[in-house]
Amino acid sequence: MAEKPDCGILTSEAGDLQALNRPAENAELWDFVRSWLRRFQKTDGDKAAERFVCLWAAVMAWAAKAAPDLRRTRDGMYLEHCLARDQKLAERFANLYKIDKDFRRKIEHFIAAAPVLLFAWLQRNAVGDWDPGQDRRAYIMKAFEKEPPDGTFAPACGRGHLQAGEKIPADWAHVFSMIAQVRRNLFHGGKNYKTSGERQFLEPAMAILWEVWRFELPSGILLSRVSWLRALLRSGFLAQEVDNRISLAEETEANRKYLQKLLAAGQFGTLKNNILLLDEPYVEESYWLRAVDSTHGGAEGGSADDLAIMDTYMAGLVRWLNKVGIGTELSCDGHGLKKPSFIAIDEESARLAAWLLNFRVPQFTQSGKTVKYAGAGPNPNAAKPAERLRRMLDAAEWLAKNRDDLKVMVAAMRRVSAPKTPPKPEPVPAREQGVKPKS
Repeated sequence: MAEKPDCGILTSEAGDLQALNRPAENAELWDFVRSWLRRFQKTDGDKAAERFVCLWAAVMAWAAKAAPDLRRTRDGMYLEHCLARDQKLAERFANLYKIDKDFRRKIEHFIAAAPVLLFAWLQRNAVGDWDPGQDRRAYIMKAFEKEPPDGTFAPACGRGHLQAGEKIPADWAHVFSMIAQVRRNLFHGGKNYKTSGERQFLEPAMAILWEVWRFELPSGILLSRVSWLRALLRSGFLAQEVDNRISLAEETEANRKYLQKLLAAGQFGTLKNNILLLDEPYVEESYWLRAVDSTHGGAEGGSADDLAIMDTYMAGLVRWLNKVGIGTELSCDGHGLKKPSFIAIDEESARLAAWLLNFRVPQFTQSGKTVKYAGAGPNPNAAKPAERLRRMLDAAEWLAKNRDDLKVMVAAMRRVSAPKTPPKPEPVPAREQGVKPKS
């Protein structure tokens, strides 16, 4: 009977560490991190190796300041184990795995190819290169026939899991140990690594590390953090600031329950007595929207007050249009494939909606009862899906902040109704036209 895998080996150097000492106020550190992250983001996307080096430098600089034993900040293995053991990173990883289907798919593909073998050992032991077209598990088992020593594969407990017939756990400690091994291959793999099958791990390793760690960055360094009030308004919630706290007292009971689900899904805080109790005053908007995307229902039609059934990026726009007096029946944010659109309750409402939304920048078109986002600028069709969706949130925020004035405007426009087609004149008798009647 195979021994139980020792997963503790992945974090043993960190001892009983629970959480890193996050360096919030350290201008020198963040200046250094910012310089590396700018290179990470500006480097061409096809230069994955260069981008990974930049990201790794930023992460390890942060870890060196956050690790509890300052005497070991030059010990790479110690820092890696501290990162793998950090409870907050582990919780964020688990939450992303739960609420983000794309992230989950990425992890599953990454773990399915584990363990990551040390490329230098593969070369020294004449183990043929892995062809991504061949079965990965068969290749791993063949490599293990050479009895690789500890340290030549990651996660270090990977062989034990395979011998026990188990799947390698999809948790932060196991995944990060694989990411660290990818880094070792990149730094010490040699020239042949540029064409190696093991290099296939480079892109997913970099993407996973960035997704989990980037939330550690303070506001102002690359992240789009927004206040909670803005995030809620952009998603359609009737929130308001009262005595420096966010109140949902005017929201419907159904939407308050829905918000409670969202807060639990993203581990943001809770709603108590209609007051939002939050862990942090700001939220990274993409993280909030992932929680919304994983929690809301799939109906495109229904009550304009029921946020739980609306698409992530249309809920706010539709809610606030209805609040200013423009009723809607259906809506769709396009799901990244089509342009966002909605159907008003009648053609007059559709005309008013298009007029109102184009009040700032012409970007919507109207045909019958349908209003569709057409784009803005000199080349409106060139807008990327993410840009189109962001503009729906921007429009929702504008409607929310100006809803009282806009409601008055809409009511006035309805009174100034479109001119009606004049009735056809009745035929005038011939004698009144000055024509002599026929005898």
